[in-house]
Amino acid sequence: MVEPGKLASPFGSADVLPEQTVAEPDYAARPSRRLEIAIAASALALSVTALLVSRAIPLRMGGGGIDPRWWPTLLSVLASALSALLVAMSLFGQTPARGEMEAAEPDGWTRMLLALALSALYVFAWSHLGYVGPTLVFNLVLLRIFGLRSWKALGVYSVVTTAFIYGLFHYLLRVPL
Repeated sequence: MVEPGKLASPFGSADVLPEQTVAEPDYAARPSRRLEIAIAASALALSVTALLVSRAIPLRMGGGGIDPRWWPTLLSVLASALSALLVAMSLFGQTPARGEMEAAEPDGWTRMLLALALSALYVFAWSHLGYVGPTLVFNLVLLRIFGLRSWKALGVYSVVTTAFIYGLFHYLLRVPL
């Protein structure tokens, strides 16, 4: 009796299995210390900017206790601390492996730039047109950019998300949007 490993292979060698002959392309992103430092520094710059902007929120009444500046300031301080830690880790730590992440594709860069442009347009539209209309359109277009194709899901998600956030801030927290 012949052992299965000793049988002749249709691929030319008895030692090569079919799953070993076809190499899959490697889509994994390579480790990059420069990228880690750039992301950490950007996060630190944005969180410090958010801290400065949060401290500039005008108060309608006298300060003291929890005011409109409190929550944004707390989040900005936490983000700044975590970003500073991330900067230190990226400068002095070991470069993390990025094997579970896929390398950037041109289509991904296009979607990211479209999302950034749409976000800037949304901020402008919100300040001039109010919250509800621009938020519905923003959610709908953003979901479409990132691949959601079902019109039912687009409509339901946009309406439910907008209504939830509006209800939470306007009725529950009494913060006008």
